[in-house]
Amino acid sequence: MKAFLSELFKWFLIINTGIMVVVWLNTLGYEYIWTQIIPQIFCASFLTSLVTTIIFSINPRKPMGVPLRVLLVCVHYLILCAIIMTVGMLFDWFELTVKGGITVVLSVAAVYFLAAVTSYILSKGEADEMTNALKNYKDE
Repeated sequence: MKAFLSELFKWFLIINTGIMVVVWLNTLGYEYIWTQIIPQIFCASFLTSLVTTIIFSINPRKPMGVPLRVLLVCVHYLILCAIIMTVGMLFDWFELTVKGGITVVLSVAAVYFLAAVTSYILSKGEADEMTNALKNYKDE
């Protein structure tokens, strides 16, 4: 449970930062933004990070092949789009039009990309630390 909560917190920070960047870019043309958007962003970040943590905690006994991984990523992305569209309609973030749908799909893609890059950088750093620790242990 502790590992799950740790992963949830990590994904919440990564996703929340990504959402904040995308919201900031989307609101550059506005003179002001409403203050209620901050807790709304936290809500969207929590829901999407909860789903992300659950999906990435699936650890099958057999290694997954590339087609299954691609399918999992696509399903994950579609679930995130559905969450953001639902939350966006509840919070009045966009109009339910084709343009609004495209905006959501692109915004989720941007956050997905930022989260993937951040996760890769963090994972690579951890892997490098473990490799160095193993080298040092072997040398001793």
